[in-house]
Amino acid sequence: MANPQVEDGYIRIANELWNEVLRRAFSKRQTNLILFIWRLSYGTGQKDCMIPSFMNFELAGMYKQDVKKELTFLRDCAVLDWDPQTMVFCINKNYHLWQITPNKKWDNERFNQLLKKNVHRKKANTSDAQPVTAESKQVSHSLTKPNKQVSKSLTTKLVKYLPENGDKPMVVKDPASRKTEERKDRKECNSYRDPHFCELLQFYRENLQIGITDSPYNYELLTQWYEEYGYELVMEAMRIATKAEAKGVKYLESVLLNWAQMGVKTAADVKVMVKQRKTNHMKPAYQKNRADVKRDIIPDWYVRQREQPAKQNTETEAEKERKAAEVDRMLEAYLMGEV
Repeated sequence: MANPQVEDGYIRIANELWNEVLRRAFSKRQTNLILFIWRLSYGTGQKDCMIPSFMNFELAGMYKQDVKKELTFLRDCAVLDWDPQTMVFCINKNYHLWQITPNKKWDNERFNQLLKKNVHRKKANTSDAQPVTAESKQVSHSLTKPNKQVSKSLTTKLVKYLPENGDKPMVVKDPASRKTEERKDRKECNSYRDPHFCELLQFYRENLQIGITDSPYNYELLTQWYEEYGYELVMEAMRIATKAEAKGVKYLESVLLNWAQMGVKTAADVKVMVKQRKTNHMKPAYQKNRADVKRDIIPDWYVRQREQPAKQNTETEAEKERKAAEVDRMLEAYLMGEV
């Protein structure tokens, strides 16, 4: 029969992190990855862990071909950080940066009520225990060895252990230094994040990803466009895609490619282009491209005049030049709309 005890080891993780994992809509594979990394990092008394090969993630019930895809997705969503060269992984404790959609059925009020009920239940069970008397406050100052067998019966003596030979005494750090280290860990774990890129991801998830499958490939495309076109152009393209009620990245990609072909490089260029289109749409239909239509249609009389063979030995060079100039003048007047 199993008999797990905290003396054999346990994981110290803040309740806020547990609450956030419950609140976010992680998939089963993503949850297994987080718990697997926590077990190997905090479970061994470290802030991070080393997993030499992706095959080791099969221990968490995953297929090898899915591991890298899920790790890349969690890294892009600021949930974890991992170094492909050293294969060192750590979970981002600053959960405010996690780009994971909340669970639709999560209710903070109901969850807090459950917590209060269980806290009161614990207090009620504790009150039934034996009260502490003045005699129980007497603590022995004698030191014992850790290998000495301890009785399971209650005692009023506090057992103090001496360090074994070669063991270093435990050093208790003050809270200020501990907070400084936590901030340092958080900074190291999130140094790769760009606030502008986080804003793009947030806008994409809230407006363009609703109702479609969550794919890491889309986030790779967003990263590529962010590096190629910049924050302003990608955000402007997302706004246009949102107005058009387009989902996913297909429409967004076509907008960015069209802008690249037209030489649009900044948000100001986009505004100028939109303004020109509005101006063209406001023109009456009979004024649109009137000259262009006429330029595409060459009048028949001009073709006949040009193709008509010149009479031999009856017209002088001056008369030929005069007639050619008169035909060109009539064609120009026709194209300008005067005829």
